[in-house]
Amino acid sequence: MVQRLLRIDFGLLLVVALISLGSLLTIASATRSLPGVSPAYYPEHQLIWLVFGVIAMVAVASVDYRNLRPYASWAYAIALLLLALVLVHGSSALGAVRWIKIGPFQLQPSEFAKVFLVVGLADLLAAKKSMNRWRDLVSPILFTAVPAALVFKQPDLGTALIFVAILIVMLFMAGARVWHLLLLFGGGMGLMVLWIYVHLRFHVPLPLIHSYQLSRLLIFLDPNADPNGSGYNIIQSLISLGSGGLYGLGLHSNQAILSFLPESSTDFIFAVVGLDFGFVGAGVLLVLYLVFVWRGLNVVSDVHDQFGILLGAGVLAMIATQVLMNAGMAMAVLPVVGVPLPFFSYGGSSVLADFIGLGMLLSLRLHPGQLTFRS
Repeated sequence: MVQRLLRIDFGLLLVVALISLGSLLTIASATRSLPGVSPAYYPEHQLIWLVFGVIAMVAVASVDYRNLRPYASWAYAIALLLLALVLVHGSSALGAVRWIKIGPFQLQPSEFAKVFLVVGLADLLAAKKSMNRWRDLVSPILFTAVPAALVFKQPDLGTALIFVAILIVMLFMAGARVWHLLLLFGGGMGLMVLWIYVHLRFHVPLPLIHSYQLSRLLIFLDPNADPNGSGYNIIQSLISLGSGGLYGLGLHSNQAILSFLPESSTDFIFAVVGLDFGFVGAGVLLVLYLVFVWRGLNVVSDVHDQFGILLGAGVLAMIATQVLMNAGMAMAVLPVVGVPLPFFSYGGSSVLADFIGLGMLLSLRLHPGQLTFRS
């Protein structure tokens, strides 16, 4: 028991603890002046979800990660069922239907679907003997495309893109050829950009994406083209980041600015970090995430079975992609797609999903196995 405890990556836990503490302070600042609620309401609820997240992390970490494999198909099926249920009986907010109401709680299945996808893909790819042929890519792509399509239908482009990022990283770790991945996903991205250009230039129909969605995607290139519409969120985010300067204005320092910043405790919480703690504070937060990924890679490098390697790589891809997308969105270098900042944004579903992923990483270190190699 003592030897197992000594295997815990306390550095990884310390990084997450610091990020979570920063989350509570920033959420308290961002929501302090919201009308109709106590200033303590949001940070207290976030603290409750963090406690539940830690409990979930401990529960998952205590289980040998290899024991997840027999339940991978069930987890995937449950994820599809919940995502389909959202489309039928989900509750809407801000023009999207992403939540299921369970008593007093709002559950966002897409957050848990990311974790279930990682487990399912790890099981699927670990069972493959080869990833060198084009046909070897078909089953994992279809495996990912189904939940991604259900999430995209909500609509939630951001989470759908995270699914794609998880798939790419796990295919690479499974041994897929780099030029296959570049041609498939790079070519697909290039084709999509070309199609959008042709649509804008020659009014060729653009399937699946509505005009207002396309406007939101492209407005980051020139937010001032529609300052009171699609570009409003980005402009306010940049104002918040710029107002913080080098060291920030301090907690609760400028509620006038925050009153104009949409989704200040969720999608644009990184802008609040820049306002309160400045360039230095925002930089420290990004460094903490970088350390998280580095420590996670150290954990994965010590794993010797294919399922464990893929499981850890999938979790790290999930976390790292969300950080890049959320921070990039706030800084207007990426489109606004509504992705939470891991362990940081307000919300029970995202916090629980992140800590479950962390529990999987810890399980890799706590339950080392014998050397196994894929033939």
